[in-house]
Amino acid sequence: MEEKLKELYIQEIHQSRLDFDNNPEYQAYYTQAQQLWEGGDIPYSIYRLLDTSNFLSFAHGFRLGMELSGWLRTG
Repeated sequence: MEEKLKELYIQEIHQSRLDFDNNPEYQAYYTQAQQLWEGGDIPYSIYRLLDTSNFLSFAHGFRLGMELSGWLRTG
């Protein structure tokens, strides 16, 4: 299931339905993070942490949506 969630996550990004670049709140936090390092170059390990947290948020939202959908069908 995790692989399928990763595929869906990547698909949502590529089709611009999940667009972090155009989210003002995300960009504000990302800009703050960039300012912590000289030249604004976020270390790769921190970038991976951000990317992983984005995926985990997506996966959690997806699973919650599936649970709500099941709840609506039974209720």
